[in-house]
Amino acid sequence: MLLAGLLFTAMGMFVKVLTPNLPAIEVAFARNFFGLLWVLVALILNPPKTKQGGKPFILFFRGFAGGSAMMAYFYNMSVMPLGTAFAFSYTSPIFLALLSMIFIHERVSLRIWTAIFMGFGGILLISNPQSIDLSFFGFLIGIYSGIGAALAYLSVAELAKNYDPRIIIGSLMLSGSILPLLMQFVPYENYPIALFKPFVMPNLQEWGLIFGLGVVSMYAQIYMTKAYSLGNPPMIGAISYVTIFMATLAGIILGDQVPHGLVIIGMICIACGGILAAFSRKYKKVK
Repeated sequence: MLLAGLLFTAMGMFVKVLTPNLPAIEVAFARNFFGLLWVLVALILNPPKTKQGGKPFILFFRGFAGGSAMMAYFYNMSVMPLGTAFAFSYTSPIFLALLSMIFIHERVSLRIWTAIFMGFGGILLISNPQSIDLSFFGFLIGIYSGIGAALAYLSVAELAKNYDPRIIIGSLMLSGSILPLLMQFVPYENYPIALFKPFVMPNLQEWGLIFGLGVVSMYAQIYMTKAYSLGNPPMIGAISYVTIFMATLAGIILGDQVPHGLVIIGMICIACGGILAAFSRKYKKVK
């Protein structure tokens, strides 16, 4: 999980270097398209051994929620300090606890409520206007990167009964490739923020960085999956929060301002809330 965290941090650094010249949505497309090719090759070389299907709507929903959340995540990394963008994304376990209570009527313990309040307190602190120039729409996109990911995770447990994991990942990559292309057909002046911009042809150096982004992103995903398959999910989830602080340091190296004290406290609140939410949920080991 620590190796996955380092690779996810490297992914953020690639995004940070690329997005001053390339639109964030274009970089997100490149990352997802690279992943989609990897999934297709994996499925061709080793096709699923059991019958797949039965939940097409949930599969589509997982792809749309995850793909749109990833677009929001990449936008966050392009306009926010890297650590703040990661902190918004890592609110997903907190939103997952809340959404599980709403949609699947999961029992809510005192620890879950504590985690939710800690997480939302952390969100308010990292949105402190003294630390970053964050508009209302920018704040909403920051929040959505966590909510969208939580919605996607909520559907995975159901999909795992009917689909090969590579197909579930592929739905994310396919949606994350199609959505940016569709956005090219919408007039850019209609958007309240510069999330969507016209396509820019990368130069040779940027093509190299895009390839590096694709490689580190896929290996980060692979090592994260291996980590969850080898250890107990709450503990692995807790370790993953180190990534927020890795990303904060990486952002400072790339020129981000040193975080305001309240922002650091907010990050710690989000990490503690997410860890508490993870340890409060029940997991069944998949055989």
